[in-house]
Amino acid sequence: MIVNGCRHLVHFSLLLLLACLGCQPPASDIEEANKAVVQAVYDAIDAQDYERLGELTAEDYVGHVAGFPETFNKDAVFELIRTWYSAFPDYVHVVETMVAEGDRVAVRLTYNATHQGEFEGIPATGNRISYEGAHIVTVVDGKIAEMWVLEDMLSLMSQLGMQLVPADQET
Repeated sequence: MIVNGCRHLVHFSLLLLLACLGCQPPASDIEEANKAVVQAVYDAIDAQDYERLGELTAEDYVGHVAGFPETFNKDAVFELIRTWYSAFPDYVHVVETMVAEGDRVAVRLTYNATHQGEFEGIPATGNRISYEGAHIVTVVDGKIAEMWVLEDMLSLMSQLGMQLVPADQET
């Protein structure tokens, strides 16, 4: 009798385990949802829809930008975006590749814009610019929690007329 009771308990435990595993969406569904959140963030940025962007960004957001030792919080990033769009009002993020694994989404982008306002001390040139970048984004509970940003700033600055001059040739 005890053996039959144990057998029933094992069967019940296995059924319960299988039922619980079925409760969670498959990893691919989570990853697709995370990719959709990241795309929605780019769409909100390009539309300069800060209300929507706020809904998609965690309150404790942390941003990392190559070349800057300090991190950026949500408010600092929003201000940076506003400043950027004052120089490049038609700036758009073109997603070339997006790959997700778990809570991380990697994105390869092309940025396109027209330089219509002062940027980093450079007066508006009217130049059309296009350069590339990559982001690694962490999505938690449907919101952007962390982002690592790598952008080809040398290409951008070259398109705005800046030139590299070796230190020994500076005037």
